[in-house]
Amino acid sequence: MNIAVTSRLTTRTLTSLAEMAEISEAWQALGERSFVPAGSCLASWLMPALQAYASRPAELLTVWRQDQLCGVFAMKAGGALKRSWASPLSFLGTPLIDQEEAPAVIAAFLEAQRGRPVLLGAIPASGPFWDMLSHALARAGGAIEVLERWERAGLAPKGSFEEWFTGNFERKRRKEYRRLRARLAEEGELQSISWAAGDPLDPWVDELMALEAQGWKGRRGTALADDAAMATAFRAALHLLAAEGSLRFWKIVFNGKPIAIMSGLVKGAQGWLGKIAYDEAFARYSPGVQLVLDATETLIDKERLALVDSCAIPNHPMINNIWRDRVALCDALIQAPGLSSTAFRLAHAAERGRRGARETAKTLYYRIMRRQKS
Repeated sequence: MNIAVTSRLTTRTLTSLAEMAEISEAWQALGERSFVPAGSCLASWLMPALQAYASRPAELLTVWRQDQLCGVFAMKAGGALKRSWASPLSFLGTPLIDQEEAPAVIAAFLEAQRGRPVLLGAIPASGPFWDMLSHALARAGGAIEVLERWERAGLAPKGSFEEWFTGNFERKRRKEYRRLRARLAEEGELQSISWAAGDPLDPWVDELMALEAQGWKGRRGTALADDAAMATAFRAALHLLAAEGSLRFWKIVFNGKPIAIMSGLVKGAQGWLGKIAYDEAFARYSPGVQLVLDATETLIDKERLALVDSCAIPNHPMINNIWRDRVALCDALIQAPGLSSTAFRLAHAAERGRRGARETAKTLYYRIMRRQKS
């Protein structure tokens, strides 16, 4: 563990899972008073991933005011370019920062990276964190460059679900959604169920994993059931979220059998959708769409959240047509204090080149795969 003192704050770099586990109580408490929503950096979500993906060396840069934890930044260990740490379960790169200490925590983080280029992945491309980070860099003589920017579907509701539903879809589409639900209900017993605190959780996780494995992700080999590390981390995280009251789970059951199921995370006034799976045998009834609409009603009328992030890929063919708001994210390269402009430009050019080569390789791979399938 490395320790540095910046003004009245102290930074400690934790490099072992044992050290990270020791701060779990303070880490969880910080999640309750975070400056901005940072669901992917919550102890209950990130720690299981760090444990499951121990082969991806990580370190936590933590910021303290005496014995109170004020900031958590998950970074990849090693490398000339300091990168934020990520796993297949990562959906947001925003660090956890105490709302009472935000400017000082960001300044302490930048000072801890003195002389280095730093890459923060999947952070908000606008809003309070972006503004404060940009301001801190300007004061410290640093800079920030956006490497990639993208948007994904979000829900920023105004009013009731019925008002949202009426304003979001034209009459023909509203009628079609209701017709599909009615047709399915005519075929058998249809239920829309939400997981409640205290209910057994593992059966819900098992159903989600089984349903996902039966679909296209199972055929492609990217389902949770095909990745033991991801499945272990996912299950552990959901149990921790459930214990702190942050877990949400919805499913549609037909004749006693789940045909669509989806998890979610809620913290403060923001939520994030998790894994979703549906039975392709019922595709003509759009069970995934029906489930998202059920969840949307709960999120608007009961949760009354300010924003829900779909965590979906950009231009997702299903959720983009249901949730019309957008969440803008970016990968940002930072010139920390003490790094020369020349070194920053070189780091920027190298990272651009690396990403270009990766994209070329990915494009070639998918072309080859399509030829093999045809």
